[in-house]
Amino acid sequence: MPSTLFTDANHICIVTADIDRAVRVWSDKYGVGPWQVFSYDSSTMTALVAGEPTAFAMRAALCQLGPHFRVEIIQPVGGGSPYAESLGRHQGADHVHHVRLDVADYGSAIERLRGSGLATRMDMTFQNALPDGPGLTATYLGTEDDLGFILEIAHRPPGFTMPEPDYICPASDPVQGCGPCS
Repeated sequence: MPSTLFTDANHICIVTADIDRAVRVWSDKYGVGPWQVFSYDSSTMTALVAGEPTAFAMRAALCQLGPHFRVEIIQPVGGGSPYAESLGRHQGADHVHHVRLDVADYGSAIERLRGSGLATRMDMTFQNALPDGPGLTATYLGTEDDLGFILEIAHRPPGFTMPEPDYICPASDPVQGCGPCS
């Protein structure tokens, strides 16, 4: 068994009550962008929360920050998701929800992490934008007591394609603007 389980840092996720505001702040005040903003619901993803099928909606923004690292912002839409519960525990304030670390072998990593006694908080599968393409699988593990945050690991199979974003902010075409961020 290799001593190093993780191969790279993939992203840090911030949960927010207002993704449009958060994207503007990161972009306008801190110069971080561009952001691709997506919408997800039960037609584009499935989730098991604590082992139970759970339908919820969310908006997610992704920004590449360097060659291997991203910042992700998630806004829960309605209740019923771990993101909404986390936002409630933080009185609606933006906060770090999870960190995704890359692994060389998803199956072995899950086996090792669960074998160490970590509880699975959530399993998610995101549909491929291409018909019949493979989905992306993500698992959230309860590492809060050890690491101070939830750990996410994922399997992005070859051929997985992200959907087209709802909008990009800041927009590459300043005349067109960037949707809600204009």
